[in-house]
Amino acid sequence: MAIVVAAAAGWAYSVISQPGETTGGAVAADVPKIDGVEVRYVPDGLGQPESLPAHVAGLSGKALRWQDSDGLRTVQVSVYRSSKIRDAMDILAMNVMRSPIEPRKDSDPVISDDRTDMMWLIDRGLLVRVTTSKLANDALEPITRGLHVAKAPA
Repeated sequence: MAIVVAAAAGWAYSVISQPGETTGGAVAADVPKIDGVEVRYVPDGLGQPESLPAHVAGLSGKALRWQDSDGLRTVQVSVYRSSKIRDAMDILAMNVMRSPIEPRKDSDPVISDDRTDMMWLIDRGLLVRVTTSKLANDALEPITRGLHVAKAPA
C-alpha cells in the first residue's frame, strides 16, 4: 500500500494514493461514502450529511454536506472524477478558490489562506475538495486525514 504524506503551508495530511486501497482496520457500516471516498471524520454536532450534486469549473461531481442546527458551522466534501485535472497547477488554473496558497510541488494540495478550502488529487482522475465555514475551519485538517478511498466490494 502506498501512502502519500505531504505538507501544505505547514499542514500535514495523508491520503491513499492507489485506488481501491484503504488503511485497513474496522470501518463502521454507517461511514458516509461519496463516489468511492469514505469520510471517516466529521466534527461532533454537525448532524447527518445531506447528499448534493457538486459543480465547479465545468466539472460535475457529488458532495456531502454537514451543518449544525444554526447553520453556522458547515463542512462539505466534494468528489469529482476528471482526466482533465492532473496536478496542483491545474487546480490553480481552475480559479475557483479565494486566495489560494501556491503549493510547493505539483502533487501538493491547494489550500485557501483562511484554511476553509482545500483541493487535491487523491488519485489520477479523482479530485477532492473539502470546504468549511470559518467557524469550522479547525476541522479542515482532521477531515482531510479522515478521507480514504473505499475498498471495492469483492
